[in-house]
Amino acid sequence: MVKQAHLSKSETGKIDKFVQMLEQQGISVSKVILFGSHAKGKTYADSDIDIAVISTQFGRDVTEEMMLLRKVALKVDSHIEPIPFCPEDLDDNFSTLVQEIKRYGIDIAIRRATM
Repeated sequence: MVKQAHLSKSETGKIDKFVQMLEQQGISVSKVILFGSHAKGKTYADSDIDIAVISTQFGRDVTEEMMLLRKVALKVDSHIEPIPFCPEDLDDNFSTLVQEIKRYGIDIAIRRATM
């Protein structure tokens, strides 16, 4: 069964804009995975939009990477809660966050900006 994201067009557009802004800053995003309440279909008016942002450029300084993602997210919508991951991070079966993402996560199609 294919999991379906519980996002409005507006929320999907905000994620697209967020990814485009990251790429304008030189961050190559390979994948975005929605998790948390939106992935589970249990949202409220002020629910955060929890997303795992996967990039081969992450994994060096998680604090700096989180600050960069949060700074960009705040320019788009304060409800976006991005978490940086390098692809190898998703192999950590001891991380409860990774387990949550693997169990409930939904891949979000990334729409790249057209030139």
